[in-house]
Amino acid sequence: MSLTRNATATAATITICNTMWIASLAYVVSDVGHVVRVQYSRAVPSKSTHPGVGAVAIWTSADQPGLGDQLPGRVIQQELLARLPGWRMSLFATDGWRRPTVADGGLVAEPLRDRAPAELTGSATLTVVCTGDPYALELATRLDPVHPVVPVAVPGEVPSDLAARAPFVVEGPPPGVLLDRVVDRDTLPVRVAQLRQLGELPAGDYELTTEPSRELVFEDRLAMLSGASAVVTEDEPTAAACTWLGVTCRRPDGSAFEFAPASSLRTCLDRVAELAEHTLAEQGGDLVTRTATLAEENQALRQAHWHLRQRMLVERQRLVEPLAETWRERDAAVADAAGLRERNEELARRNEELAARLAHVEQELENWQNTKLVRWTRPLRDAYGKARG
Repeated sequence: MSLTRNATATAATITICNTMWIASLAYVVSDVGHVVRVQYSRAVPSKSTHPGVGAVAIWTSADQPGLGDQLPGRVIQQELLARLPGWRMSLFATDGWRRPTVADGGLVAEPLRDRAPAELTGSATLTVVCTGDPYALELATRLDPVHPVVPVAVPGEVPSDLAARAPFVVEGPPPGVLLDRVVDRDTLPVRVAQLRQLGELPAGDYELTTEPSRELVFEDRLAMLSGASAVVTEDEPTAAACTWLGVTCRRPDGSAFEFAPASSLRTCLDRVAELAEHTLAEQGGDLVTRTATLAEENQALRQAHWHLRQRMLVERQRLVEPLAETWRERDAAVADAAGLRERNEELARRNEELAARLAHVEQELENWQNTKLVRWTRPLRDAYGKARG
């Protein structure tokens, strides 16, 4: 797929077909209208039961706003896709899309609550659990014992029932140390500049001692971390992200975080991919003749989603600039209004002083007119006035 920008509207269309479903996506990008148009149609449900198509279910806590909830599922999805091209990677969460959060950036995770264990087992070749949610952990123990379930970087301790049935448990570093396939480093400085324009970040150097706002998408929170001179936190996922970003991170007591090398997590994910391939082969999947169309479909959809995310960044920049200018004008108007208020207060004060002086002079005049000298000489002054007139 190619996406070209020029002074006139251009379009890139992806048409993906296989025996299961048809999808069509169209983009229109123009320097004049800056429009992104997405069309999507599906002939039948996208779930595939073709024996040659592998599927991995990734159970996450992406319906929660924390970095430790948003990053693991994305990292595992992208890392396994790199090892298992053409496989279906489905994200799940306890409440999923029923409990959306700003931090998820539009990620769609299927809810687990209404799914029967048999349905979950039948829709995936292998299940990866990277959430500490009690409901999900308990549900994982009720899946078919033959179905492989692999806990990966589960927060806290993996329940003994789940660990006993798992082929192996991945206890490597937090997935935040492997963000290469999830976040584009080149966009982070742009996001930092936008956040400064929006007043979320100070103009100069800063040290981050509080958790970034959970009302920001996870890329913006990573950008806040990347722009900091240092980060102070107790949160391990945040510290893992700082490790990938190359930002100094320490605990409030001054001690540093220590993580296993990212290569150890890569090795563990290699094992997960090998297990998935082996399981699919045992189930009758033909790994050699797996449809190239399916791989093309997944790649095209991922590219489409990536371009949408990039386009959203550009559109936000176009919104931020006039918004920042409006805020500057508002600040100037507020400053002018404050100056006028001060001027009005000064004029009111001077008016009060003049009124007080006038009252004092009038009182002095009245007192002078009531003196005996003025009263007794008034007839003489009146006569003199008449003689002069």
